[in-house]
Amino acid sequence: MANKIKSKGTALLMSIASVYTAIPQLKSISISGEKSEVFENTTLDGSAFKTKSPTGYVDPASISADVFYDPQNAVHAAFIALIAAPVATNFKVTFADAGPTSVVYSGVGFGFDKSASPADGLSGTMTIETSGAPS
Repeated sequence: MANKIKSKGTALLMSIASVYTAIPQLKSISISGEKSEVFENTTLDGSAFKTKSPTGYVDPASISADVFYDPQNAVHAAFIALIAAPVATNFKVTFADAGPTSVVYSGVGFGFDKSASPADGLSGTMTIETSGAPS
C-alpha cells in the first residue's frame, strides 16, 4: 500500500550565493508541465485513427508557488530581481517524506504576480520556467 505523504513541511528553496535558502511564507506549490513530446505520424494509407510517436524530448516543468508577500523580505526581493536580470538559478523542492526527498530544477525564466485583497493578506505568485532534467 502506498504511503500518503503530508504536504506540511514541503519547502521551495532558492540557490542564493551557492546556499539553498527557503522561500519564506510559502502557501502552496505546484509543479506542472513535465511531459513527453510527441509528433503526429498519421499517413494517408493508415487507419481511421490518428497515430503519434515520441520525439525523444521532454518538456521541462514549470513551478508555481503562492506566498504571503513581504516587500521587505530579502529572499522575495532576490527572486524578484531575477525578473529584470535573469540568470539560471537552481531551485530545490524538498518534500516532507521520511527521506526527505529533494528535487533540483534549473530555473531560467521568472515571474511574480502580486495581489492585495480585503479578505486575505498581501500575496504573490512566483512562476519559474525550468530547463533540462531535474536532478
